[in-house]
Amino acid sequence: MDYIQNFDYHDLWNKYNVIWHHLNKDVNILVGINGKGKTTLLNVINEYYNSKPGKNNSKHIEATPLDCPVVYIQSADVPSDVKKKNSQLLENLLRVVLQNGKQESFFNYRMRALNYPEMAQRISERIELLFREIDGYFSQTNKHVEIDKVRNLLVFREQGGDVIELEMLSAGEKQLLYILLTVFLMDDKPTVLLMDEPELSLHIEWQEKLIKSIRLLNPKCQIILTTHSPSIFVSGWESKLVYIEDLFIKI
Repeated sequence: MDYIQNFDYHDLWNKYNVIWHHLNKDVNILVGINGKGKTTLLNVINEYYNSKPGKNNSKHIEATPLDCPVVYIQSADVPSDVKKKNSQLLENLLRVVLQNGKQESFFNYRMRALNYPEMAQRISERIELLFREIDGYFSQTNKHVEIDKVRNLLVFREQGGDVIELEMLSAGEKQLLYILLTVFLMDDKPTVLLMDEPELSLHIEWQEKLIKSIRLLNPKCQIILTTHSPSIFVSGWESKLVYIEDLFIKI
């Protein structure tokens, strides 16, 4: 299966059975007040699909078996210290941009065009699509994205021509770029994307466009996210809302 249809967790906190059936193949938006278990549920889903057998609470879980990866973008608001938060955002961003032996990166993806000429046109077209999406957000701040061909790096350039390195971007810009690049690197393949409060640090206008951009960059991506911001779902995604209280049944 290339998306999660059902996910049941029995005996959560020795208080609840979590019963979630008939998930949408495209978008699922978990809402509810703080402390009701939204982030916990995302953590459990991620752990179940990404942990080694025997280490994922599988005895408590009945869920759709998957033949696709599960990617988890955690809340950008975890570090309380602003410097630590910015440092973590930059670390996340550089991991998906630079040459990286452990996982896919934009650098490695772009290099495929040189190593596999038959893939060059598709790679070029996908990069053009990505850059159009990024520029659609960053044009508000008079920046546009480009490739520094000497260093083979992503950089931004201001209207006046000055280059802006990734390190100099704001927290919201880093967060947005990290999300879009993560989805881009799925390479149009079926993937489950978990996101915990992706709106943090993002402008209101960016929040309104985020789901549409993710679906454009990978239409085969199943999105499961938590949010407290109506701006995330105001642009036609209201029918995808799931209230966390409806999933928790007292034992």
